[in-house]
Amino acid sequence: MKTIQLLMLVTSVALFAGCATVAPKELINARSAYRHASEGPAEQLVPAELHKAHEALVLAEQSFLKEPKSYKTKDLAYVAQRKAELAGALGAMAADKASKDKANADFQMKQTEIVKQGKQDLSDSEQRTAAARAELDKRAAVKASKEKSDAELAASKEKSDAELAASKEKSDAELAEVRASKEKSDAELQKQQAETVKQGKQDLSDSEKRTADALAALAQLAAVKEEKRGLVITLSGGVLFQSAKSNLLSSAQVKLDQVAKALLAVPARNLIVEGHTDSRGSESYNQGLSQRRADTVRDYLVQRGYPADRIQARGMGKGSPIADNASPEGRANNRRVEIVIER
Repeated sequence: MKTIQLLMLVTSVALFAGCATVAPKELINARSAYRHASEGPAEQLVPAELHKAHEALVLAEQSFLKEPKSYKTKDLAYVAQRKAELAGALGAMAADKASKDKANADFQMKQTEIVKQGKQDLSDSEQRTAAARAELDKRAAVKASKEKSDAELAASKEKSDAELAASKEKSDAELAEVRASKEKSDAELQKQQAETVKQGKQDLSDSEKRTADALAALAQLAAVKEEKRGLVITLSGGVLFQSAKSNLLSSAQVKLDQVAKALLAVPARNLIVEGHTDSRGSESYNQGLSQRRADTVRDYLVQRGYPADRIQARGMGKGSPIADNASPEGRANNRRVEIVIER
């Protein structure tokens, strides 16, 4: 329903704005991000986050209707895009968790069925044992009665005793075979369960170790910090590029090889490569330079094996400084590339 309402708002904006006004790419990206999120699991699993994205996109559309070329429209569209992408990511994570919960439930159900079957097999074995013992008792009673009531048939009695002894030996052998089969089945079941649990623990331990080693390696290569948007790896622009250039230095390729190796050791996650500049130069120049640098780093990581569909490149221009641009040191810190490993 929200998607339909939003489409009606977009249509209204297009009618009022006229064919001469083209929506900025930030608004187009925000619309696409919201549509993608609303078509995924977010609408069912994280409706509150999708509602926030919807409200943000409505504000951007309204701003576009009033001021189609203003920076405010672009900023609101960018915020709407990020909220839509966040809603989509949270929906995917919630769907993944639901899938894992179902897998665990299926595993528990399977284990319950195995235990139930084992108990049934034991019950059947005990019933067969009881029947065999009852048969032996019955035959022993017949033998005793025959010995007491038919003393004259000694020869026949001896033969009957021999037959009864043979029958008892056969029954004992069958009973022993049933017990051995049950013990073997129980041992195999316990071994299989132990191996399954052991392998699961080993796989989890190996995955956690690889992740920890990769994060430790990244911490040695660049500044790493945890933020709400994910794990942020900051690389100095001076280490990667010449001044005002977007081609990688040869020394930067060595560092990016190490970063790519560490990233590939972590279970595949979505990455955002952000290019940043200092305050010198026009906004349009810095926007273009930061985008080209972000594209260069993204393409290099893809060449080194990281899945292309899991990496985005964004030029942030000079709008997100982390230090004072009044000093050379501050400007150097602002000229950077950040790789965000999304949650």
